[in-house]
Amino acid sequence: MATLYEPSGRDSEYTPRNGKKVTLAELQALAGGYIEMVRIPGDAGRRAFFVDEDGRLKKLKPNVRASHLAGQLLAGNAVLCPPKEVD
Repeated sequence: MATLYEPSGRDSEYTPRNGKKVTLAELQALAGGYIEMVRIPGDAGRRAFFVDEDGRLKKLKPNVRASHLAGQLLAGNAVLCPPKEVD
């Protein structure tokens, strides 16, 4: 299971199409471009954000909630899920 954090402050649960793992294509569609994995400090690799790697260059809106969790500025949509649930 993944959670989509939007810059508007809205977050929603996302269930992968295959019911098990989120695919690269799904992550790219949700993030809006090529993705970058951003680990969460102190989380021991249990979860990570997947974001548009060019979000800041594209001047996407800051994602305040996701940035707070990640400990760094994230822009645009951010998908939070365990890396082991990504196919």
